[in-house]
Amino acid sequence: MKMVKSLLLGSAAGLVAVSGTQAADLPVKAKPVEYVKICTLYGEGFYYIPGTDICLKVGGYVRADYGWNVTGARTVHYTGAPGAQDRTVSPYSTRHRAHFNFDSRTQTAYGTLRTYVAVHVDNQDQNSVTVSPARAFIQWAGFTFGHTKSFTDVPGTPGDDTFKSLFQTQNQSDTGANGTNQIAYTWELGNGMTLNVGADERRTKGIANLSTAGLVTVGSNPATAFGPYQHPTPWVNFAVNQAWGRFGVSAIFNKVNATYYTSGCTQTGTTQCGYPDDKWGWAVLSGIDIKAPWAGPGDHFGGYFNYGVGASAYAGGSNLNSPDLFGANNAVALGVITDGVFVNGGQFELTTTWTAGGGWEHFWLPNFSTAVYGTYTQVRYNDSVISSRLFCNGGGGQNIIPSNSATCDPGFNYWTIGAVTNWYPVAGFRLAVDVQYTRIETAFEGETISLSKTQGARPTGSYLAKDQGILAAVFRAQRSFATSD
Repeated sequence: MKMVKSLLLGSAAGLVAVSGTQAADLPVKAKPVEYVKICTLYGEGFYYIPGTDICLKVGGYVRADYGWNVTGARTVHYTGAPGAQDRTVSPYSTRHRAHFNFDSRTQTAYGTLRTYVAVHVDNQDQNSVTVSPARAFIQWAGFTFGHTKSFTDVPGTPGDDTFKSLFQTQNQSDTGANGTNQIAYTWELGNGMTLNVGADERRTKGIANLSTAGLVTVGSNPATAFGPYQHPTPWVNFAVNQAWGRFGVSAIFNKVNATYYTSGCTQTGTTQCGYPDDKWGWAVLSGIDIKAPWAGPGDHFGGYFNYGVGASAYAGGSNLNSPDLFGANNAVALGVITDGVFVNGGQFELTTTWTAGGGWEHFWLPNFSTAVYGTYTQVRYNDSVISSRLFCNGGGGQNIIPSNSATCDPGFNYWTIGAVTNWYPVAGFRLAVDVQYTRIETAFEGETISLSKTQGARPTGSYLAKDQGILAAVFRAQRSFATSD
């Protein structure tokens, strides 16, 4: 009996030992994993940052541009050395871009707090790499602080906002690509309407002291004589975004001020000298984009009209510059763009500029469309500026020297017509071709112009002022993912 009892106790001890060993080999229960959760408050693509109530969306795109008769920034060769159109100018150009953006949002007692950051990394012609912050702004309680697209930009233009031209449109007030520094406040009026007020970074085309010898050079804006940057440029904007389409109108107030006169005092260019009285330039921008489902799903059309005095960067275009497009048989189209001009001892004469444009996009298939567009700009100087001949050789020793009997009018017309075709083989992947014709109509038309400085490989000497045009094309491949703005 004792033997049986010993055997039973030994067996039990063995089982306990084996069970203990096996229990030690079992996996320890892991702590709960905190998975990333989808945030549905602000649309698709947002996720909660683990451990916070902040929703984050990451997006961007990769783009490749190949152009003919454009620079790497997709600007048509109508000005500067490219406008010379000689064998020193390369018609072929490329630009490749990586773009990243980060959109974070969270709810507060005053509404949504949003921060947005976007960065371009560009590889231009011949491996010139640039990095630029296209967006860096905060939105909260109706306020917008930072670097972003201006509220004054209106729809109906050839830009990415409406007709998606691949060219850097010269004659539209546009901050979409690289943004601007601003502060703004938005009132939500209901039914898709907003009233926005604020101030942006100053945008100018320069002002010219025409008493300065050699200031005016063909193909470049006159060296600016703008005075101190005292405050940002104020504006007010009204916008509508409804089922039928979009509309926007903006009024902009551009302060024109100068440094000191360069003559009439002992030490020129100092506080001993006077300066012209400050003036306020202004511009009104308007644009509309109308949906046209009766013509086809996705179809839309629209246009824009800008007018300004002393605010050519708005009414004429953020990127528009003084042209110098050379052609065959010693012909050249030329002009000068400014916000205003003055002479020593005198006051400002402000430049008048206006622009109109429009387009239509038609979808042949749900993923295949063509947009046709056109723009037209006039830059005009008053009779006092023209009759003074100070833009030419008279008194100022400038580079443009027309015959003595010729009128010295630096005004010009600038217009474009183009068509961009888009194919989206899959969602977020765009293949596009844009062909554009650009024409410069010079107020010097038919006059003999003597150039005292070379432009590119164009020598000094006599040229016939004549309207000129240029054809350009761009191809783009772009893959986008979860973009927002």
